[in-house]
Amino acid sequence: MLRIIGATDRGLERRINEDRFAGEALSPGFAYGVVCDGLGGENAGGVASAVACEEIRRMLEGAYRPGIDQRSVYMLLEGAIANANAMVFDKAAQDPQSMGGMGTTVCLAIVSGETAYIASVGDSRAYLVRGQELRQLTVDHTQAQLLFDRGELSREELDHHPARNSLTRAVGVAAAVAADYTQCRLEPGDALLLCSDGLYSMVDPTTLRECARQSVSQEDSKCLIDAANSRGGRDNITAVIIWYEENRNG
Repeated sequence: MLRIIGATDRGLERRINEDRFAGEALSPGFAYGVVCDGLGGENAGGVASAVACEEIRRMLEGAYRPGIDQRSVYMLLEGAIANANAMVFDKAAQDPQSMGGMGTTVCLAIVSGETAYIASVGDSRAYLVRGQELRQLTVDHTQAQLLFDRGELSREELDHHPARNSLTRAVGVAAAVAADYTQCRLEPGDALLLCSDGLYSMVDPTTLRECARQSVSQEDSKCLIDAANSRGGRDNITAVIIWYEENRNG
């Protein structure tokens, strides 16, 4: 049976929390999780992430049907991203002075059977936790990542480059947005971690993996939040974890 937990915290330095998350196991073998990290003027980032997160939640929970096939899952992912983008873009147009240009990252995962289907825009990430491995499943949409892809930065330089938080894509900034899509097979004992940059930018990969495993065993995300805050908590922190219980019957 699929389980899901999530938590968010404003961190130690930000005045407000512009992250949002949602998730639900809609059947023993079908669940979704989403993390949104807002950007744009005072409070506008929180509006963007809230609008996108709620639209994705509403669409997925309303459209799910038992026995959904792979093609329909991808259509759900694409539709959820497109609808969220339109909702945020239209909301900004209603009050361009205070909300113009606002947007949000989106990292959305649907787990159906033994497969995780993932859509991402921006720099919120999905990771696969498998045994002693932590594998990043998404690619950041940042200026620094573009430089790395062109061979102009090393992996070590990428992690500390000033443009690592400069987004090249976000939901709601323009009338249309392109998401990246990927999928992976989940094995018994695996966990899928979705998180905002306020978590992974503060916590080294080994600690991230171990805290994710502890969160699953305790069914509580507090370890991840505490790990980021204990290292400075410079940004809002959000994590969602989806996994199968040991006796899986999905």
